[in-house]
Amino acid sequence: MKKKLLFVIDSLAIGGAEKSLVSLLSNINSSIFEVDLMVFKSGGELESYVPNYVNILPQLEYFSFLNGGSVMLWKKILFSYYRWKASINLRLNNFRRNALHSEQVIYKSTGKILLTDLKKKYDVAIAYSQGLPTYIVANKIIAEKKLAWINTDYSNTLYNKDIDYLSYKKIDKIIAVSQNTKNSILKIRREYINKVEVVMDILDPDIIYSMANEEPIEEFSNVNIKILSVGRLESVKSYDRAIKVAEMLKKSNCNFKWYVIGEGSERRKLQEMIDNFGLTDCFILMGKKINPYKYMNCCDIYVQTSLKEGFGLTVSEAKILKKPIVCTNFPTAKEIITHKVDGLIVEQNIENIYEGIMKLINDSELNKSIINQLNNTIPYNSKSEIEKIYQIINKEM
Repeated sequence: MKKKLLFVIDSLAIGGAEKSLVSLLSNINSSIFEVDLMVFKSGGELESYVPNYVNILPQLEYFSFLNGGSVMLWKKILFSYYRWKASINLRLNNFRRNALHSEQVIYKSTGKILLTDLKKKYDVAIAYSQGLPTYIVANKIIAEKKLAWINTDYSNTLYNKDIDYLSYKKIDKIIAVSQNTKNSILKIRREYINKVEVVMDILDPDIIYSMANEEPIEEFSNVNIKILSVGRLESVKSYDRAIKVAEMLKKSNCNFKWYVIGEGSERRKLQEMIDNFGLTDCFILMGKKINPYKYMNCCDIYVQTSLKEGFGLTVSEAKILKKPIVCTNFPTAKEIITHKVDGLIVEQNIENIYEGIMKLINDSELNKSIINQLNNTIPYNSKSEIEKIYQIINKEM
């Protein structure tokens, strides 16, 4: 009999955890597992890449209501009350001395009405992200075994760790996507030490190659040096520094265009910076792209300016596509890049990012050496990490 698995995630909008989950689902052994997927917000760009053998559950009624779906009148009244309650509590949270993470506020406000209609029992339930998916799996799902992924530098998040502990103590295994992530978790609570396992983010080079070779990119034609960054337009990605670096490149008479794929809360601020710095012709916010790999495949240099990363999935994807990389020295950078061998790791400041890019532009021998190294290296392939997941799923607790 097949084991029943449930994966839970906020959405399948474009993002690192979401891409990792889709790669995992595409490679999981469907002959031994029956797989359900719970998504709080449906309609994400990556949903079309979920294989047919995965059963995407109907959206939970409360989340369907939030996203404009119709519900019975009495539930509409009930859900409206809880939405109002969550909204008020989120506003009040802004005035707290020790503000909670917004997902903690939302779960605390609405947890009573979530999942009252889900009775199926699973062998293993898997929260593929910290926050709300973990709270749901820990407290609302019936399962023999429960796993929770953490794909960020946990010690530096805004989550109240004592509140999180109430859920994590019900989780059998916590999955960290890097050694740095594991260290970050144990920095908060040493009693997690026997719970935490490292499983790298799942990447399938075959999927990336296939998507990278789709139709050509018109935007990239007639550009001398094409620089690309991929990631949400949020402060942690530090695109404000990227814009200042672009200004330095332009003053150096460098013939380039820097494209950024991603969307987020900082778009307006970043676009104003671009306009004020006179960079509208060479620093372009492209928004979300369902397939970023065809753009990555055409770029000359891939740049990651992040302050921190749980793992650094897009850097690994750029390596698979043999692109010279400049990435800042975020905590997991050295787990992905060997400096001056298969990319450049630079310090967290504008001058060093600029110097790294200029080095790849002007030092043809270094550029060629890095590309040769990438061409002669077996592509990063974390499909073997799925075996670790199987062992965790099948291991007796």
